[in-house]
Amino acid sequence: ARAIWGFRPQTIFCLQLVTYFQRAAMAADASSLVARYGAASGEPTHSAAELLRSEILRSHAPNNIPAALKGVEIGAPALTKKAAFEGQSGAIAASFDACQDAGAARWVLTLICDMLREDSSCFSLFEEALGKQVNVYQKLLDVVTRPGTEQYVADKAAWLLSSVIGNAPRFFTEAEIRGLVESLQRQGGACSELGVLDALVNLLKADTFRALLWKLPGVSETITTVSAQNASSSYLYKCIFAVWLLSFEAEGALNLQEDILVKKLRDVLVHSRVEKVIRLSLTVLKNLLGRTAFAEQVVELGVLEVVQQLEYEKWRDAELYDDIRDLACQISARVADMSNFDRYERELKEGTLKWGFIHSSKFWADNVLKFEQSDYKAIKMLAALLHSTDPTTMAVACHDIGEFVACHPLGKKKIANLQVKERVMELMGSTSAEHREVRREALLCCQKIMLNKWQDMDNFPQ
Repeated sequence: ARAIWGFRPQTIFCLQLVTYFQRAAMAADASSLVARYGAASGEPTHSAAELLRSEILRSHAPNNIPAALKGVEIGAPALTKKAAFEGQSGAIAASFDACQDAGAARWVLTLICDMLREDSSCFSLFEEALGKQVNVYQKLLDVVTRPGTEQYVADKAAWLLSSVIGNAPRFFTEAEIRGLVESLQRQGGACSELGVLDALVNLLKADTFRALLWKLPGVSETITTVSAQNASSSYLYKCIFAVWLLSFEAEGALNLQEDILVKKLRDVLVHSRVEKVIRLSLTVLKNLLGRTAFAEQVVELGVLEVVQQLEYEKWRDAELYDDIRDLACQISARVADMSNFDRYERELKEGTLKWGFIHSSKFWADNVLKFEQSDYKAIKMLAALLHSTDPTTMAVACHDIGEFVACHPLGKKKIANLQVKERVMELMGSTSAEHREVRREALLCCQKIMLNKWQDMDNFPQ
C-alpha cells in the first residue's frame, strides 16, 4: 500500500480505525432506534421497516413539509416540537396535507407521534385545531386508507388518529368511530396486526365510545382470541391492557363473555413469564373479581391454583410476590363464599336456577351431606323445580338431582321416595325446541338414577 499510494502503515491503520468507529456509530443508532420504536409493526427487528425508521431518524426534513416545521430536528425534545406548532395557525392541517407525499408522511408522522408519546400535554394542539374546525379525522383516515400506503405510515396515522380520539372524544361522532374501525379491519388494509390493535386500544381509552366499540364486529375477537403461547409479549400486553380498560365499566354494561376472558387470563398466567404481562393480568383479575359472573368463572376454571403456582417462580420485582399472594387470598375468599350451602338455598327459594359453581361436581362433592338438613328440604325444593316453566331451571334441576344421586350414599332411595324419576322421564320425552338442554340433562339424570350401586345389590345371591 505504501509503494502504490504513498501512505505510511500508521496512516492506513488510522483510516481503518475511523471506518470502524463510523460503522460502530451507525450500529449504535440502529440499536437506539429499536429501543425507541420497538417492533411497532410486529415484524422482526432486522426487517425493512426497521431500516426505514433508521433512515427517517437520520434524514433531513423533506422540502415539502410545513414552514412551521422547517428547522425542527426530528429527534428534538417534545417541548421544542410543540413550540413549533404553537401560534402557527393551520400548522396541524398543513402537516397532514403534506402527508400526500410518502417521504413527507414518514417524517411528519414520526415527529408528531414521538412528540405525543413523550409529552401528552401536546394533545392540546389537536384540541385547538379541532376547535377551529380542522378535519383531523378525514385527513388522517385518508392516509390510512389511501391505496399503496406503506405499513409504517398507515400504522403511524392510525395510532395518531385513534390517540386524538381517545384524548378528545367530544370532537368525534359514533359514525366516525364505526368508519375508522371498519377501515382498520378491512381485508387487505395497510395496517399491521399490531397497528390495528394499537388503534383499538387507544379508542377504548375514551369511555364515551367504549360500549359502542366493544359491540362492533371483530373488536372483541381481536382482543380475546390472542394466543397466550404464540403472541409476542408486546401484543399480549396490549390485549390485556384493553381488558383492563373494560374492567372499569359498570357490571352488566358490556357483554364481556366472562368464560372466554377468564380462560384467556388463565392461559396467560400459565404460559407467559414476562413480568409486566403477569402484573397487568393480576390487576385485571382483581378488578373483575367483585363481579359475580366473573368470580364464578375464576373459581370454576381453577385460576386459584394457577395464581398460587406463580409464587414459586423467580421474579425480579419483589413486589410481584405480594401481588400474587394478595390475589390468591382474594380468590380463596370467593371460593369459600361460592361454595356456601346457604347460597344454594337462596337460589332455590328464588325459584330460578342458573348454571354456575354451586351446580358443579366439586360443589356437590363438598356439600352433599348438608342436603340432609331439615329432612332433605333442599332436595324437595329441587324436585319441585322440575315443574318450572323456565328451561334452564329445569335443566339445572335435572343435573343437580343426578349429582345428588351420584354423591350421596342414600341418594337413589331418597329420590325414589319423592317419585322424581317419573317427572325426569317426562322431560326426556319433551319435543319442545326450547327443551333441547332439558332433554340432555334429563337423560343423564335418569341414567344416574337407574344405575345400580354396590350398596343396592345386597339382596343378590352370594
